[in-house]
Amino acid sequence: MFIRRVRKKTPKTGTTYFYHQLVESYRTPKGPRQRTLLNLGKLDFEPKDLKGLANRIEEILCGQCPAFPCSRQIEQMARHFASLLRKKRLQGSLPQPQAPKQTWQTVDPESLKSEDVRTVGAETVGAWAYEKLQMTRILRNSGFNEADIERAKVLIVGKLIHPASERETFQWFQQRSALDEVMGIEAKHVSLSSLYRTCDRLVAQKEAVEQSLVEKERDLFGLGEKIILYDLTNTCFEGNPSAQETQRGASREKRSDRPLVTLAMVLDEDGFPKTSKVFPGNVSEPGTLEAILGELLLYRPRQPCPTRPTVVIDTGIATEANLQTIRTKGLDYVCVDRRRVHEASEGNPTVVHDGPSGVVKAIRSADSSEVFLYCESPGLYQKEKSVKNRFRMRFEQDLQRLADSLEKKGGIKKYEKVLERIGRLKEKYRLVARFYEIRVEEKDGKAVGLSWELKDEQGLEQRFSGRYRLRSSRTDLSDRELWDLYNMLTQEETSFRSLKNELSLRPIHHRVSHRIQGHLFVTVLAYHLLCVIQRALHAADIHHPWTTLRRHLSGQVRVTTSMVNDNGLVIHIRHTSEPEPVHLEIYNALGLQPRPLKRLMAIE
Repeated sequence: MFIRRVRKKTPKTGTTYFYHQLVESYRTPKGPRQRTLLNLGKLDFEPKDLKGLANRIEEILCGQCPAFPCSRQIEQMARHFASLLRKKRLQGSLPQPQAPKQTWQTVDPESLKSEDVRTVGAETVGAWAYEKLQMTRILRNSGFNEADIERAKVLIVGKLIHPASERETFQWFQQRSALDEVMGIEAKHVSLSSLYRTCDRLVAQKEAVEQSLVEKERDLFGLGEKIILYDLTNTCFEGNPSAQETQRGASREKRSDRPLVTLAMVLDEDGFPKTSKVFPGNVSEPGTLEAILGELLLYRPRQPCPTRPTVVIDTGIATEANLQTIRTKGLDYVCVDRRRVHEASEGNPTVVHDGPSGVVKAIRSADSSEVFLYCESPGLYQKEKSVKNRFRMRFEQDLQRLADSLEKKGGIKKYEKVLERIGRLKEKYRLVARFYEIRVEEKDGKAVGLSWELKDEQGLEQRFSGRYRLRSSRTDLSDRELWDLYNMLTQEETSFRSLKNELSLRPIHHRVSHRIQGHLFVTVLAYHLLCVIQRALHAADIHHPWTTLRRHLSGQVRVTTSMVNDNGLVIHIRHTSEPEPVHLEIYNALGLQPRPLKRLMAIE
């Protein structure tokens, strides 16, 4: 083998550049010939080092120790190119030295070694879901070329298997995953910058891709789509984002030190996404509903079933204006009434739920257009009681520290400053602070005393009573059906937890708007795959979280085993490790072969 320097001229610009090829000489009946084994790109080596690099590549392929010492850089490059060349030979794209065909080989056990270890289990499951949704056809119909389709596989399936930033996903794909083998991706055509460009194209075609996915999922699974679950979440940024969407707001992750962006998402009752939209981090929750409903109903393939669907929303979104908007668009609704009611209506309570956390009872009242369900939940009461006690204790402890500081030397005693500190405490503990009366004694512009007392204990108990009132336009439903319908909103909360924890929606490391939206949209696309996987596994009574399944599946790997036979030839076998019982359980549920990919062999 030797390395050849090739000169090439660009036809359009006339620019001349050089690159290198790994070349092999061989004999034919017509004389010696040469063939190109590998394009190496541009190498910054001296001519004498190029010969050393070629020799070291040949030594690695033949399983030999280096005849002469070489630099660390040459050793790294030689191992990289030898790995690429071995992979090409295993895939049959290069001619191999002739060897007698036989089942048995005599090999030296001391020469046995394994390398190029890549995970294959989770990749196989992710590829199955990707093909189940026919994502390749969807992207092709949306105007993506073949190169972009391959990179989209890396982005979407990579987000499912190794959720991280696009940069880390690229490193995982290049160094630790067999996704290129599982999905037939040419790894050399995938670069970090090309992944970013493909991500931008996904955002540009968001509407078309989402519509096609909704239509495909409806056809595959016969989704009812009678229920529309709507909620929002936000995620924080690392670095210094400059996009318009990044704003300071109330962080769900308690990261008030970082700017935020808000993701709104609509699900059906089976948990499949219907549409998503990015809003600024400080957006008012009630103000988002009309925009998202307009987007949902605008595109025909994404419209719900012909029957009148029901929108399920949380308290923060259920304003009178939003409820009127839902009625205007010909939809029904179920929500928690924003008007807190402390006394139940007259009537006989019915049991709407009987579970480990206690019995939930409800009393029904109705008028001509709406029904109200006054609910009492022992489980919710215990939860709210714990919150109340914790907030009361912390609020009073902070007030006591403030009172003690008035008597200490160097403590803040200026009357206006003390009032400011009290105001900040009231804001911090606003759930309980309004039930307290706080008095500050003032003398000569200084605070000389601080006292407080709980002035409205009854109001505090009512605020944390575990009672709430459901409100709905579905007057045809029973008490239990209404309660069950509202509790479907936990599916949305579960989805957001999955997006944030299992698919690493947070944090975001981008700065510009289209990259932020790309990160969020790729995560939503990965969630489509996760919904398909979970639906199939749940049908087989497998209910492990995706993080657990992903960890189990990572135990199955693709590896190249090499050994030297009695003829001095090196045998390379690319094969998949044997599946363990947990792998078989998952593969059987999905109808997959337990040993992904065929065994490949090359002799040189």
